[in-house]
Amino acid sequence: MEEFKYLIPEESIDAIITNVEKLREIENHLRHVFSNHGYNEVLMPSFEYVDLYTKLDCGFTVDKMFQYINHEGKNVAMRLDFTIPLARLYANSANVGEARYSYFGKVYRKETMHKGRSSEFFQGGVELMNKPGLQGDKEVMTMVQESLPGISLKNILLELGSAKFYNRLLELVGNQRNELEDILRLRDISEMKRFVSKNDFGDSLNQLLLSLPTCFGNIDLLHQMMDKCQDSVLLGALQELNDLYESLESKEGIIFDLGMVPTMKYYTGFMIKGYSDQSANPILSGGRYDDLLPRFNVNKTAVGFCFHMNHILKAIEKEGE
Repeated sequence: MEEFKYLIPEESIDAIITNVEKLREIENHLRHVFSNHGYNEVLMPSFEYVDLYTKLDCGFTVDKMFQYINHEGKNVAMRLDFTIPLARLYANSANVGEARYSYFGKVYRKETMHKGRSSEFFQGGVELMNKPGLQGDKEVMTMVQESLPGISLKNILLELGSAKFYNRLLELVGNQRNELEDILRLRDISEMKRFVSKNDFGDSLNQLLLSLPTCFGNIDLLHQMMDKCQDSVLLGALQELNDLYESLESKEGIIFDLGMVPTMKYYTGFMIKGYSDQSANPILSGGRYDDLLPRFNVNKTAVGFCFHMNHILKAIEKEGE
């Protein structure tokens, strides 16, 4: 059997990048934008202890990891993301002020295999440490907007959501939080109707929950939801989204998705996903994650985002067809 000479592992078959020239062009453009805002590029290790991801309880599970046991008998995994290692870098540094990191490289996550799905992902992004609230959020949103013209895609939408809004909803439904999370992740309208009918959380919350599976639109939608909200925490979360939107010089292509589910447990504030009309997968994602650095015993805030280069390149290829 010599088939191994010609076959590619299923996990990597869709990770081959032939349009490297375009990748480097986009990468250099992003480097220029990040550098202009004072971000220092960092090269991070490709291997991390499994405990870094599991014991922090941020949302990564061992079934997503490519791991092995090293010579010390410790479980080591290939890098799952950049955010957590960069948070550790900041926590272990003597820096107690603001810090700005940028990065480019691959992350590795086991995925359910099907055509177009890889376990290798090329990312480029930034992390901003210790710049809380609106000013930090505005800084990263401005960089997102400045980056978009250089990635060779048209018709990009930026969706804004709120982890604070989402987490408060889970608190309000109490023991039913897991069911609500599943319904929102699937955007299941019929299941949401059944869920509300079965539990009856009161008129105000019932109506809010029923609207969430299809609750995305422009700033007018956000204002309508603010008028309907009777819970102070929910209203405060929506006000933060409104303040961020109003602070931006350009409001083009921005919509709100109030049913957005956080991909990581450490998100605490605004969340962002960027979509091209040529890609079902987000070409960028990020948000505020003030709950991460305290897990390293550093009581500081953080916010960041990354571009998903594989998805961008596939969208460019499709747009050119």
